[in-house]
Amino acid sequence: MKRKKIHLGDKIKRLRSFKGYTQHDLAKGIGKTRTLISYFERTGNINKYTLIEIADFLKVSIDEIEGIGDHSNEYLINNTEPATYETISWLRNLVEEQKEEITFLKKTISQQMELLQKLSGKKLSKNIKS
Repeated sequence: MKRKKIHLGDKIKRLRSFKGYTQHDLAKGIGKTRTLISYFERTGNINKYTLIEIADFLKVSIDEIEGIGDHSNEYLINNTEPATYETISWLRNLVEEQKEEITFLKKTISQQMELLQKLSGKKLSKNIKS
């Protein structure tokens, strides 16, 4: 089975999450907005200066970030500590953050569908479940 190549944003997201940071934590740490961090992670479009800031914040080298690939679990396994209350807590926070992101994206899509309906004068089908 052919695996999808992950882009730089996916790598940053995996590493950020693994280290227990939220998008908000990373944004605050490098002086950017959470929305911008979300954009980086979704698209992989990051300039080299911001990538350096992210690597410094996460206390890794750019090579380590870029080296995370389809076999990134090897990096995570080799750098894993036993689960602690803090680890479980940040995992729960991460799940909540993802739920909020999904809710936000669904709302945005719904608003865009409504706007398209108004502009086209046609009823469009909704395939987005709330």
